[in-house]
Amino acid sequence: MSSGKKNSDIGIRFCGSGGMGVILASVILGTAAILDNKNAIQSQSYGAEQRGTKVKSDVIISSKERINYPVIEKADILVALSKDAFDFFLPDTYPASKVFINSNLIQLAEEHEKIYNVPAKDLASDLNFTRGVNLVMLGGLIKITHLVSIDSIKSAMDQFISVKYRDINIKAFQKGYDYLH
Repeated sequence: MSSGKKNSDIGIRFCGSGGMGVILASVILGTAAILDNKNAIQSQSYGAEQRGTKVKSDVIISSKERINYPVIEKADILVALSKDAFDFFLPDTYPASKVFINSNLIQLAEEHEKIYNVPAKDLASDLNFTRGVNLVMLGGLIKITHLVSIDSIKSAMDQFISVKYRDINIKAFQKGYDYLH
């Protein structure tokens, strides 16, 4: 990825509002990277009230043996689930960063080559699973970037999502994956 950085780490920032599953999506991605024999580190921050406030969760994925600097100053990839989080975190990306937006909540005045519009709320609603917006967005991210394998995503879901909700979460992921080309 040509972000202007000198190392091989890829920094992915998920952002949204509390309660949208931002942290879960990033934990699944980081775990999937480890399952694919890559190194990954995940960190998160959110306001004290959690629900409704801006939330960010960063994942750094590297093929190197060690991740030297476990903080993202500028993200190579931004996945935005809400408008206020998008507006706040977009300045902390590189000009060449890929940006994935939940186009049901974020509308841009013009098209941008590196911005991928995913109507995540609509796609999740098609499944009667409005809480699946985060995994719809994760599916779109993986379709375009191929950061990790689908098998690793499913295995990571097994670790963090109860069996009762596994199938619907996989369907939400697949909806996002199939939506982007």
